[in-house]
Amino acid sequence: DTRGTRLTLIEDIVDDLIFSYERFGLEVAVPKMGQLNQIKEYFTGVSVHDLTVDDVLDFAAFRLQTICASTMQTQMYYLKQAIANSRIQTEQPVVDMAIDELKKKRLIMGSRRRDRRLELGEFEALMDEAEGHWITTAIDLAIESAMRQGEIHALKWSDINESKGVIRLMRKDKNAQGGQSAQQIPLLGGVREALLRAQNVFGQGPNLIPAKHAASISDKFAKMTKKLGIDDLRFHDLRHEAISRMFERGMRVEQVRVVSGHRTLDQLSRYVNLRPEDLAGM
Repeated sequence: DTRGTRLTLIEDIVDDLIFSYERFGLEVAVPKMGQLNQIKEYFTGVSVHDLTVDDVLDFAAFRLQTICASTMQTQMYYLKQAIANSRIQTEQPVVDMAIDELKKKRLIMGSRRRDRRLELGEFEALMDEAEGHWITTAIDLAIESAMRQGEIHALKWSDINESKGVIRLMRKDKNAQGGQSAQQIPLLGGVREALLRAQNVFGQGPNLIPAKHAASISDKFAKMTKKLGIDDLRFHDLRHEAISRMFERGMRVEQVRVVSGHRTLDQLSRYVNLRPEDLAGM
């Protein structure tokens, strides 16, 4: 029986973690699957018995170039979960030791409220830089629909019902089996225009975004902002931008919640970043 030996490779114990959900008919959420795939790719060929604290810290340093501290913390816990699920006994708890080191340096932490919105000229600069690349569609949809990165990545043309004016998607739902539930959002005018632009440039294959992993969106976005000298702007900030614009256009709270998927006003309020200058004269 070679199963025990085979599963000492990190990519295999990650696959085993995924299987531990699938064996019960549970789906791994798209964002989590993307982060698990990144772990697999980075540690390809590495045995958990050979994993050192420095290896884990090097991984963290690599990932922190393109993701925020709270996302890094989540990914570290996914690595820890994969090792725990394998039931392999290691000499040292290297992931826990690495997490402690990162916490001491305040390089990972819980999510903090952000209020970053697009500044004058940033959208145009991003779209010019991205011309001809699928990231234009991701940016367009994020700003017009407030969809999350994983939702945009998973979106298929078949999910768009023009006749009913809705988009079908799987959204986070902690009360649902597997942590997701099927929902519908309205096909707003700006979203229709974004889809038309995407179809004119890229055609109509099965998926809107031809990237292998959802995290490819934020990685590409981070590279673009760095090249353009745009500071402290993350792809997820475009969801804040979209929701704030909806309120600025006069949409009511209950209407915005249908689009954004937030269940409570408190959850929604974290994404509303109205600017005083935009309210002047109202």
